[in-house]
Amino acid sequence: MSATFHGRDLFAPIAARLACGETPDKDAENFRKIPLEDIRRPEWPDDLAEIIYIDDFGNSMTGLRDSAAQELGDIVIGGRSIPRGETFSDISEGMPFIYENSNGLLEVAVNQGRADRLLGIALGVQVAFSKK
Repeated sequence: MSATFHGRDLFAPIAARLACGETPDKDAENFRKIPLEDIRRPEWPDDLAEIIYIDDFGNSMTGLRDSAAQELGDIVIGGRSIPRGETFSDISEGMPFIYENSNGLLEVAVNQGRADRLLGIALGVQVAFSKK
């Protein structure tokens, strides 16, 4: 479950189960999970160090799994090092940060702003790392 989207990650699935006449289980372990080997495509890279999607708010999703990137340091886009944050409220207004999005990928955002405009981000822009 992500740190910021409880309505989608927790409440919506439970509401859907209730609407279908099911009783939600007490723990998340009983939710159906598809094993990774059933969906993995060997011809696709596990991580892609570039911007793969920009949403309507200018938040810019990378193709990097947060779990794989945590030890690599801050990401660098256009020569600018972007620090990590947990939620938007952790960061001063107008400042960029990276966080783990609801898909488990690193995403670049700006609190009360647009990462794409502030940082000159476009699809395919490469992402590098600064040493910790």
